[in-house]
Amino acid sequence: MGVPHAVLLALVAALCLSIIVAGVTSAAAFGAYNAKWDGASQLRGIADGEDTTATVVTNVSEYGEVDPSGTVAIVLAPEEPYGPADQAVLNRFVREGGTLLVAEDYGSTGNELLVGVGASTRVDGRPLRDERRYYRSPAFPVADGVGNHPLTAGVDGITLNHGSVLTTENGTAVASEATPVANSSAYGYLDTNGNEELDQSESLQKRPVVAVESVGDGQVIVVSDPSAFINTMLDRPGNAQFVANVMGAHDRVLLDYSHVTGQPPLVAIALALQKSSVLTALVGVLGLLAVAILGSGATFWRRLVATFDLHSSRGRVSGTQGVSGRTRLHIDEAALAASLRERHPEWDEDRVDRVITAVIAHRGRGRDDE
Repeated sequence: MGVPHAVLLALVAALCLSIIVAGVTSAAAFGAYNAKWDGASQLRGIADGEDTTATVVTNVSEYGEVDPSGTVAIVLAPEEPYGPADQAVLNRFVREGGTLLVAEDYGSTGNELLVGVGASTRVDGRPLRDERRYYRSPAFPVADGVGNHPLTAGVDGITLNHGSVLTTENGTAVASEATPVANSSAYGYLDTNGNEELDQSESLQKRPVVAVESVGDGQVIVVSDPSAFINTMLDRPGNAQFVANVMGAHDRVLLDYSHVTGQPPLVAIALALQKSSVLTALVGVLGLLAVAILGSGATFWRRLVATFDLHSSRGRVSGTQGVSGRTRLHIDEAALAASLRERHPEWDEDRVDRVITAVIAHRGRGRDDE
C-alpha cells in the first residue's frame, strides 16, 4: 500500500470515528449522554454501581411498561411543559407506588409538573446564596443541614450550583406539607434583587433545598437545583451519595428526557429499536438483504478475477517491463471473452465487452499498487 492510500485510509477512519462520536454523544446541558462538565452522564454510572437498571425515557408512555413499585423516575429541568395527558400518566405512576424526583431552579415547567402529580412542594425560583458555607463562591452554597433520613444517609452536605430553595403552593413552610431532608446553613439568603449582596430586605435563615412528600402510595422528591446532578457537581461526595441513596432504594431508574431536546441521533435510533420489535425486525431484514447483495457482488468479482488468473497461468497473459520497471500487462482478450461466453451464455456481446474492460482496468490498478 502506497503512502497516498495510507493517508486516505487514515482520513476516512478519522471521519468515521468523528461521525460515530457525534452520533452517540450530546452537548445538551443535563444530557444523559453528555460527558462534559454540564452533562449528566454520570447518573447512568451511579445507577450501575447501585445494581439498578437505568433506562433513558423519551416518551411518557414508557412509564406504563414498568412496575411503579420499586421504580424512581428522575426529571431534570424539563424544557417543555408536560401536558395534561402526560401529567396524568406521571400522577398515576406516583399514586400507584412510584417515586418521582423533580429538580428545578428558575423554570416554571418543573412546578407545573409538581402541580400535575398532586405534590404541594414548589421551587421558589429566587437564587440562594451563602457567604459562610459554600464551595467555590457564595453562589455554590452547601446545604449542610441534613436530617436523619434514608435519602441523606452518609451525606454531610449537598452542594448547589446557582440553585434556589423550596416553598409550598400557598407559601407556607415546607415542613407543614412535606419533610425537608436537606436545608441551607443559617447563613443562607435569597438574593431577591440579584445584586449578589445581602441587603437589609434579605434575611439570613435556614431554607429547605430537598424535600420529600407522600402522594398516594408513592412519593415525590423535590430538589431546588438540577445542576446538583451534573457531572462536575457529582464529583462532590455529598451529591454523589445522595443520588446513590435515591437510586439504591429502588430496583429501576427512569431518566426522563421525554420533554427535552438534543438526544444524540445514533442513540435516538438505538433507543427506538430497543422499544419497537417491528423496527428491530425491519432493520434486521434490511441488514440481511444488504449482506446478501454485497456478498453476491463480491462473489461475482472473485469469479472474474479467478477467470483472469486462470488464463494468466496458461500463458495467455504476458508481461513486459516498462521504463518505470513495472510490469505492463497484455491480456488475451479473445481468450477471456471465450471463457466469459462459456460461463455466461445468457450474456450479450455488449455485456461481455464491458466486463472485459472492467477486468483489464482492475488488474492494471492492482499491478500499479504493487
